[in-house]
Amino acid sequence: MHFVNSIHNYLMTRILHTTSLEFQDDFNRATDLDGVLSAHENYLTKVLQRCLLHDKVSLVREAVVKVLNIALVFQRKWDAGIHTFSDDSITKMESEFNNCSVFLSTMLINMTKRGAFPHLAALSFSLASLQQSTTSPPSK
Repeated sequence: MHFVNSIHNYLMTRILHTTSLEFQDDFNRATDLDGVLSAHENYLTKVLQRCLLHDKVSLVREAVVKVLNIALVFQRKWDAGIHTFSDDSITKMESEFNNCSVFLSTMLINMTKRGAFPHLAALSFSLASLQQSTTSPPSK
């Protein structure tokens, strides 16, 4: 659930809201139709890049989609009843989730350290904190 909330928060607050504010500023500075069109084109480009739709972050997007699909499978099994779960299926889903989570955390940390995608820093931090909470032993 934390993973899904982290992705949702990233997209809604860090990307759509922030990029919309940037667009409003650019729009307000536009003095003619060309300026408005340029502001809108810039907005669309930023949204595509920041929402993980750019080719340069396709591995990140694929890993996010994989984790979301794992969550969807889990939710469908949960809705169908506990009898649909087996120890093996739970172990497999948990392993896939953990592998994707580690991959995403590592990749996002490296990408933000290089400065290539600064908008991914908040998502990187959020997913890294998820990774730490799932790998840390419970406190006594």
